[in-house]
Amino acid sequence: MLEVELFGVLQQAAGDRRLQLDTLPDEPTAAAVLAVLGRDYPALAPYLQRVACAQGDSLIRQDQRIDTSRPLVLLPPVSGG
Repeated sequence: MLEVELFGVLQQAAGDRRLQLDTLPDEPTAAAVLAVLGRDYPALAPYLQRVACAQGDSLIRQDQRIDTSRPLVLLPPVSGG
């Protein structure tokens, strides 16, 4: 099981700030988790290619293996002027 924390537009699209994923690949990467989220929560799919992923205080690459004992935080893309 993996807890995923969502912020901004991601939280709005999912309808919740925290999601629990029960089904994950044996060696989950951030990209694999994003694929599961896109499948299980279609409203998130348009945003998932551009999210930043973090665990603890560190940003992680999407090809990086994640620690399933810690929440995966998804940060939406930010625009400003």
